[in-house]
Parts: sequence; structure tokens; C-alpha cells
Amino acid sequence: MSARVLIVDDDALFQRTLARALRSEGFEVASAHSAAEARQAMPREEPDVVVLDYQLPDADGLGLLEELQPDAAGASFVMATAFPDLDVAVKAIRRGASDYVAKGGAIQECVLRIGNAARVARLERSVAETAAANSVMGDLGLLGESAPMRSLQNRLEKVAQSDTVTVQILGETGTGKGIVARFIHARSGRAASPFVAVDCTTIPETLFESELFGHEKGAFSGATATKMGKVEAAGHGTLFLDEIGELDLGMQAKLLRLLEEREYTRVGSTRTRSLEARVVAATNRDLEQAVDAGRFRQDLLYRLQGFRVETPPLRERGDDVLLLARDFAVKQARAIGRPAPRFAEPVVEALRRYAFPGNVRELRNMVEQALLLASGEWLTLADFPVLARAERRGSGVTRPSVPDSGPRGSSVPPELPPPRRRLGARAAPRMGPTLDDIKREAAALERMEIVEALKSTRGNVTAAARRLDLSRHQLIRRLRKHGLS
Repeated sequence: MSARVLIVDDDALFQRTLARALRSEGFEVASAHSAAEARQAMPREEPDVVVLDYQLPDADGLGLLEELQPDAAGASFVMATAFPDLDVAVKAIRRGASDYVAKGGAIQECVLRIGNAARVARLERSVAETAAANSVMGDLGLLGESAPMRSLQNRLEKVAQSDTVTVQILGETGTGKGIVARFIHARSGRAASPFVAVDCTTIPETLFESELFGHEKGAFSGATATKMGKVEAAGHGTLFLDEIGELDLGMQAKLLRLLEEREYTRVGSTRTRSLEARVVAATNRDLEQAVDAGRFRQDLLYRLQGFRVETPPLRERGDDVLLLARDFAVKQARAIGRPAPRFAEPVVEALRRYAFPGNVRELRNMVEQALLLASGEWLTLADFPVLARAERRGSGVTRPSVPDSGPRGSSVPPELPPPRRRLGARAAPRMGPTLDDIKREAAALERMEIVEALKSTRGNVTAAARRLDLSRHQLIRRLRKHGLS
């Protein structure tokens, strides 16, 4: 996969000369003539390297370097100036640039330095993604010793050993499907290549081909520059199609052709390119039921079912809930500068009983909120409003009993002890929740979280979506679903 370079410079001659030299070496090049254009181009172009002029007509180059870096997704920056100046070079490196070039020097020297910067950017991204994937097993809920989790972990190790088979990940919302996909990528032979995620709920049908396959300059109205698609960006890595069950039939047909022929063309181009990445798809929908209802193509379903992985809901994971609660509490306490808290016995029992319709995501949010509410060393039921309400109701949220075949003892923290029962005492019979109970509870919880997010952002939908870790499009759909729009 060729590296993508964004040249930010108001010197038109230097731009053209450098762009021509880079393209001849296989780079893809986009241009911006000012700081304002650069701000717009960064999220659109997703460059590997940004060549940034030291003096722009509307901004200082060093200041713009610091401004663009936080949202640059690991891109390398190369500072360029018309006059060689050691002081400028030192300042640029100190502020995060990876290299410095003089415009008056040999153009091939510039190309060489930009190539080195591109390789550094790719390497750093790969290291960061691999480290993140190896650490998020516990961070986002794949930590566990229950029988369902041990089975999942075994299957993940097996599928990670194959670099070619397509993987389908099934599971309820909040069970960690995205983390499973990253883990598969990190443990495979493709770990050094990119992991590119595509949220299928946010791409309009009219832009699907362009987003997935890319487009050439002038291919359609608004296509002011050539753009690399997600398939090409994934290179020899992993292309993760999240919530694939949300695609409409028209987009499904285009995706089927990609998987069957393993070829595609950019919009507006005649050149055929090859799909090199492994495809991993995830959904919380029953796709076989969707096929019966005519909402999903059967041939596409067959293509996706190379290897199936199911992420178990938290209510089926036994005492994993206690391991995770403790893990989340320790990490959150460290983040806010507090000592690790201890869980009061009523909280432990409530955690065991609660069905967690929002799964691991709900547990994490619950624990993080409790840390903010708690005033002392112990977390009490008063710090868990949802648990407290469920305990007062006393029904409809009970977690079904699940045998835990994992090792005992040190795996469960001391302050989260196993339940005690008096000798000879008989447990009162308790009815487990029905699927409808769980769905209603999940819907009510989701509605409550949306309302709270909107209140905290004073009705700002974009800010609320960011707080909820959703796209704006996803939040608007949920507002309609809950009658809030």
C-alpha cells in the first residue's frame, strides 16, 4: 500500500515539484495552500506524512504543527522552510516533527526524508495498535475465567493463527465485538499492517463505494482530490466491518462482489486493485433471521461465515462480573488519583444478581460513576443507582446462575467474596429474566443514558454523541427510536 502525503505550502512551484517527485516514487499526494485548508484536509485525507511549511499566509508553521498533531492519527510531520536554519529545525523537532527539509535542497533528498517519515509513522501506528489490542482484553471486558470466556479465548487463539479466513463476530451490544476483532488482528501474522474499522451504520448508501473503495479526483461533484478508500488503507492488515447487519441490500451487493472477486476499483477509475486484507465482520443482529425476512443476502452471509465467533453476554459469565468490576475500579481510581476502592457486601450480591442488559459496557460505566459518587474507601449500594433500583424492584433483572469452571481463590479479589449461605439454609426460588425483560431493561437504560448526556451538554447532539461514544448519525437514530426527537 502506498503512503499518503499532504503538502501544506503556499509556494505553488515547490508543491508541484515535490508532488511530481513523490508520485513518481509511488506516493499518493494531496495539497493544501493554507492553514485553513490543512485543517479541512487532515480528517479527509488521513495522511501518513504532513509536509508543513514553516511560514504560511494565515498561520505560523510551528503553531499549526502543535494544533494538528493531537488529531493526526499517528501521522509524521516534516517541517519545510525556504532557508536552512538550525534553530528552526531544533524547534520543529522539539514540538513533535519527525524531520526537517530545506526547499532549496535536492528534491530527491526531500523525497527520501518523507519516505523515512512515512515508514516511522506506519511502524508507530502498528506498535500502538498491537499494544492497545493486547491490553484491552481486560480493559473492555474480555478478561474472565468463566467457561464461556475460556471457550471464546480458545477460539480466538485458533482463528488468529489463520491469516486468510473471513471471521464473523456475533454478540449483543456491549459484549466487546470490536475488541475481539482487534485481538484477532494483533495475534495474527498481519499485526504489523493496519487495522481499519468501518462503522456500517454511519455510511450513507450514496457514499458507500467512495468510502470503501476510494475515488479519483473529479469522479463526482465534490471530489476535489483523489481519496484512498478503507479497503486500500487496510493494506495487508485487517478490514473490520462493524454492524454489518445494518447495511441495506444495495450496499450488500457491492460488498459481496468485493469478497467474491477480491478485486475493486476506485470510483472514477478503470484500474483494478486487489483486496489484500483479511475481512472481519461483526453484528448484534440474527443474520439468518434477516435472510428469512429478506433484509440480508444469503450469499453474502455464506461469504462471511468462514469462522464464527460469539461473544457471550455478561449475564452468562458467572463471577467474571466481579473480576471485571474490580479491574475497572482499580483502573478508574488510578486515573482520577484515588486509592483502589473496596466493594461492600450488598454491592457484591447486587452485582451477582443483576442481568446487565448493557453487558460489559454498562458495568464499566456503572463502576466509573460509582467512583465519582463515592466519598470514602468503600463503594456502597448508594453509589450504584441502577443496582439500587433493581434491588428495590427485586425482580426482572436477576442474572441466571452460571457455573464458573475457572480457577478459584486469587482470581476473585478478597473484597469481592463468594456468596455466603448459612448451613442448612435453602435459597429462595428466583425466576430468571425473560428475553423481553432484558430487552426492555436495555432500552430503558439506553434512553436514560441519552437523556442524561443531552442534559449535561445542554441539548448539543454532537457533544452528547461524543460523550456516549456514538457518531452523530447513530445518536439521531436512537433519539427517534426512543421518541426523543
